[in-house]
This record gives sequence, C-alpha cells and structure tokens, in this order.
Amino acid sequence: MELSSQRSQKLPLALALLALLLLGAGSLYLTWQNLRQMQQTVFEHMLLSAKSITRGLDIQLADGMRRMRWQGMHNKQARENLAPAARELFQEMVAQGDLLFIGLYGPNDKPLVVVGQKDASTTFTPPAPLFNMIRSLNEASTPVIINGKAALLYGTQGQPHLLRLYGHKHNRFLPPQEQQTYILLGLSAEKHLAQFKLYRRAALMQTGYIFLAGFVLWLLAVAYFQRREEDKQIIKLERFQANLLDNMPDGLLTLSPNETILAANGSAHSMLDSPEGKTLAGLSWKNFSFESIQKFRRGDVLWEHVKLNGKNLELIFFPYFESSEEHRTMVIIRDRTDIAELEDDLNEARRLASIGSLAAGVAHEIRNPLSSLRGFAQLFAEKLKNEKPYGTYARTMLEEADRLNRVVTDLLYLSKPHELDKQPVDLNDLCESMNTLLGFDLEHKGAILDHNLEAHKVYADPDGIRQVLLNLLVNSLDAVPERKGQIFINAKGNDHGVWISVCDNGPGMPEDVRKHALEPFFTDKPKGTGLGLAIVNTIMRGHSGRVTIPSSAATGTCVELFFPSIHNEGS
Repeated sequence: MELSSQRSQKLPLALALLALLLLGAGSLYLTWQNLRQMQQTVFEHMLLSAKSITRGLDIQLADGMRRMRWQGMHNKQARENLAPAARELFQEMVAQGDLLFIGLYGPNDKPLVVVGQKDASTTFTPPAPLFNMIRSLNEASTPVIINGKAALLYGTQGQPHLLRLYGHKHNRFLPPQEQQTYILLGLSAEKHLAQFKLYRRAALMQTGYIFLAGFVLWLLAVAYFQRREEDKQIIKLERFQANLLDNMPDGLLTLSPNETILAANGSAHSMLDSPEGKTLAGLSWKNFSFESIQKFRRGDVLWEHVKLNGKNLELIFFPYFESSEEHRTMVIIRDRTDIAELEDDLNEARRLASIGSLAAGVAHEIRNPLSSLRGFAQLFAEKLKNEKPYGTYARTMLEEADRLNRVVTDLLYLSKPHELDKQPVDLNDLCESMNTLLGFDLEHKGAILDHNLEAHKVYADPDGIRQVLLNLLVNSLDAVPERKGQIFINAKGNDHGVWISVCDNGPGMPEDVRKHALEPFFTDKPKGTGLGLAIVNTIMRGHSGRVTIPSSAATGTCVELFFPSIHNEGS
C-alpha cells in the first residue's frame, strides 16, 4: 500500500519535471531563434544602409566626373581640384559618425583615397580576400574591428572612369583588373549592436522569467503533492485513531472543568451502562453512583477502584491540556470484574490451603485415638446393649465417633482433594442414581426430587460430581418442609460448558449466610460441620469450574455449578 502510494506520488512529479524541461528547452530554442533572426535583421539593415551610402557616394563621384569632363574643355584647373573635393566629401561623411572608414581603391587593390576616423586610414587595412569576393560577386561584406569598434565592412565595384580623378587614363582596351576601382565603407555597428544587446537582454530575461515561473510552478506542484500525501496520511491516522478509540477494550472519557462529559468511546458507554441509542456526552460525571473501594494519587494521576452496578471498575484520572487556557481531564476506565473474581479465588485458594494444612495435621492427630475410642465404644455397646442406660450411652458414643470420623474424613478431603479423572458423564444416569441413593431419605421426608435436563452430558469426574450433587441434595433435603419438599436438578449447556443448578423450595438462604456459605466451618445448622459446601467448592475448583449462589427469592435456594467443556477448560 505504502509503496503504491509513493509511486502514485512520484509519477505526477516526474510528469511535472518533464513538462518543465520541455518548457525550458522550447523557450531556449525560441529565444535562440529570435536572437538569430534579430542578428540577421541587424546585419541586413546595416548592409542595406551600406549599399545605400555606397550608391549615393558612387552617384556623387559620377556627377563630379561629369562636371570634370564639361569643365575640362574650358577649365583645366577644375580637374585638378576634383580629387581634393572627393577627399573632402569622404571626410564630411566620416565626420557624421556612422562611417568609420571610406576607401577608394584602384587597380591591383591600391588605395587611391582613404579616409577614416582618427587614424583608421593608416591603421586599418582591408582584408585581401574581400577584393577577390568583390571581383567575383561585384560586392562583398564582412564584420571587422576598426579602432576597437565593431563595424561592417562593405565593398563594391566603382566606375572605371574614376581612375581619371587621380591621373589614370581610362582605356577600354586595357585588361579589366587594370581598369577596376573599388569603394569600401566601414559602417559602425555600435548602435545596432547596442539595440541588439538590449533585445538579447530582454529575451534572456524573459526566458529566465519563464524558467523561474516554471520552477516555481514545479515547486508548487511538489508542495501540492506532498501536502496531498500528508493529508492522506493525516486522514489515515485520524481513521486509525478513531477505530482504535472505538474498539479499544478500555473506556475513555473527556471531562470539562465542571466534570461534564465531553466525549466517550464505545467501551465507556458499555461499562457505564449507557442506555442503548443514547450518548454519555453532556451528562455530569457526578450523576454516577460509584462505590469507592480504594484510591490513591501519584503526582497528577489519580487511581481509584470503584464498584458500579455489580462491576469492579478501575478509574485513572489525569489532566489533559488542549491549550494553556483549556484544562480538561481524561478518564481511563477498565473493567476489573473478572480480575477481581480471580483475585478473590486466589485469596480463597490461599485461605483454603492454609486451613487444609491445619486440618490435615489435626485430622491425623485425631484419627488414631479416635479409632481406639470407637473400638472401645463398640465393645461397650455390645456388652451393655441390654443394660440401660449404659447401653444407650455406649451406642451414642459409637454414633458420635462415626460422625467425628466423617468430619475427619472431610477434613482430609478438604486438605488434599482426590485426583480427578474427567470424562463425559451422562446426567440422566447420574440423576437416577441420586434418586436411588436418597430414595429412603426422600420418602422419610416426604419430598420429591425431579430434574429438567436440556444438556445430557457433562465433562467431569464421575465420583467428584456425584459427591457434589450428594452434598447439595442433602443440604436441600434438610431445608425443605416436611411433606411439601421439592428439589429440582436443572442442566443447560452452551459453547463454554454446562450449568447445573440444584434448587429447593425451602426458606431460602439469608444474605449474611449466603456471603460466607462456601467458607470452611461456616454453618447455620445446629449439628452442621460447615464442610459440605466447602468440599463442593474444592471439587469445582478441581474441575476449573465455579460455584455461585444467587440471592435467594422469597422462598427457596439455588446453587449453580459450572463445568467447562473440554475445549474451554482453564480459559
């Protein structure tokens, strides 16, 4: 999932980067093309200017030549003044500033008249290939540097009769290279280059702006996708936290400073027995009637053990600050009912172990002299059976010795229970055997033993469950009224095990008796030993089960036994 998310995030970023590169490459190409076109335009403009100036200069020189011819028939001195006039014309044109160099060259590329700004006429020499190009193409141009300034050098062929200005005679029968003249112009390119540089600078700035804008857009795209991914992570985290709070086994509450419940998760609603469909939010924490059992504080954390509606709850209070001004209290609620029961069972087991150790020692010390006393009592009962009241005393001594022996036997069983051989037991056969075993006592008391078995099998030790039911039935038989007694054995099963209950229609068990009924040596009967239910409890512990005595109704008592199934034993 996370790898796929990273790939889905990188793909748009890669596309955005590719688009930025394509945009930059396209912008660079267009800028280069525009600069190239601008440079070509500048060159063409300068070339056109050079051609125009050269054509005008050629025309002026031709006009001067025609005047020389007309004046040559009447004034010989006019011809002698024409060459200086041409030089003066060149100087005037150079003085205007656009031309850096003007030269008139004759046969064999010899300079006839050369004029330049400052000392350009003496320091600058046109490149020789230029004359060859002029002879081949009638004109030629090339960029040059004249006195440190960029210039366009343009040359074209002049009129052959211009040679007469300088004493050369024109003869059409001479070879062409001896009649040819050349006019060269060095046109300054500084202004044009300055404009070109401004344009180039603007183009580069525009390209840089596009690059910067594209880079900023790419950064925004990166930030957007990162933010979107962070939002997704935040949403996932919020969902996880919401699911965690809703499904965590512990309750969680938020209290305002006046102890009003602001929020509660599902477990809190369940532990505090909130009515179905209603929320705890808005209720006051003071409305709950907690029975405080124990509490202590450690720093800012308050721990309290309470009871509510039969549940053992653990409450942990600690401060929670959303800001420096908003003070709230978080409450963690834990259900300790099962743990409390286990703690009670552990304490009970420890108490029984100590009592059992004491009982075992006492029983061993009693059994030996008790055997001797019973032997003598039996002897006296035989010898004095016909003598009264001594025979009666002897029989009483024998009966009490037997009862005391049963107590000792129970003490030994309580201190060291028998090993249990658990196996499936048929409850129908067990109930029939209880009817047979207690048949005489039931008939003597005028009581009825009935059973209602929804479950027919239980996983238990046959002798152990028989002892448990026998003890409970004997107690019920003692409690039911004469001639109207009713005792019921019920059995129900589920996935966890089997519940067996023994109920009677006796007077019921008072609450103060019920709370201590399973304790050894506790009894409300005049002749009871208080070991019957304690032995039942011991046997049920050996089965990993439990004994519960619900609060009695107006009449009758029920003792419930739980035998776990073979799959849930010890769970």
